[in-house]
Amino acid sequence: MSCVPSGSEVTLTVENRGSSDRIHSMAELPWKKVADKLGTKVGENFILLDNEGVQQPWQLVTNGGEKEKILIFPVSVKAGEEATFHITAGTAAPFQPLVYGRLVPERKDDFAWENNRTAFRVYGPALKATGEISNGMDFWAKRTESLIIDKWYKNDLAGVASYHQDHGEGVDFFKVGRTLGLGMTAPVDRDTLCLGDNFVTAEILDNGPLRLTFRLTYDPYPVGENRVTETRIISLDAYSLFNRVTHLFETEKETLTLATGIVMHDPVTPVTFGDTDGIIAYETPGNETNGTIYTAAIHPGGFEAVQALDGHYAGINSYQPGKPYTCYVGGGWSKAGFDSFEEWVELLKAEKEKINHPLKIVIN
Repeated sequence: MSCVPSGSEVTLTVENRGSSDRIHSMAELPWKKVADKLGTKVGENFILLDNEGVQQPWQLVTNGGEKEKILIFPVSVKAGEEATFHITAGTAAPFQPLVYGRLVPERKDDFAWENNRTAFRVYGPALKATGEISNGMDFWAKRTESLIIDKWYKNDLAGVASYHQDHGEGVDFFKVGRTLGLGMTAPVDRDTLCLGDNFVTAEILDNGPLRLTFRLTYDPYPVGENRVTETRIISLDAYSLFNRVTHLFETEKETLTLATGIVMHDPVTPVTFGDTDGIIAYETPGNETNGTIYTAAIHPGGFEAVQALDGHYAGINSYQPGKPYTCYVGGGWSKAGFDSFEEWVELLKAEKEKINHPLKIVIN
């Protein structure tokens, strides 16, 4: 790819070849291809314009490295159509961050994160020291586009307003305990889930304004006669209800069985949807005060089996240790746009198609 004089324009054509409209979907492409065309140094400021000449937000993603690797920006384009964007060298207008996350030492080392639609947390070493052990993912039901993590923690710890009660922005009423919570993955030994403990370290790899990515490490734990070391890398994009969760399990054993699970709450008869195409979904029993949470995990390559397992609704796959294992995990809320479980399942089917058929970008 030849270089062109610095200061020239690069045109990006984003094509939606799928059957579903993309609304605020994240387009991404290698930054080097753009930088070579633009004739500018990697990481230099630039301006991204839509076809109407309006500046658009963007982020250069490093995945924790020293150099920019990927350019991402949100796109809305109908099925079968395309959208055009233009890049020129220059100083971009500041972008309001739409993602946020941090370690919360004042709340026993939670790591909490959110975007403008949803929020989550996982549990750290200070909580484990109190005897509360969980490596599952928690879900915070949210119905505001504001970033609320700092506010909710501050008010809860000060006794001003508990985040376990809805004060107009949302509420934490999803129960995790000693489970996988919302859609985490664990090895299986003889039909038993083998759960690790709370995370040991948390490291932010990319910190917005459009994508938050962080890495969690865990102490080794037993799986049958072997021990397994687990690492998780979790990414959340602006506008998305779904985290991209990549697990890495290392052990001396040649193969493992993995279960991606959503905790089920007794004694209510479970409302579920699952198929080997790669979707599991569960309706968390709700109430009139808090409403209902709809949960899901999507594996792009499908599941070998879907079943109830140790109190979870789970998708099962065989796994070669040392390989990345990626699922998309998230939730919706009856008080934030979802009227029924059936509506949630239809969204999941469309979401899986989007995962398997990403936007195509042509650089000119």
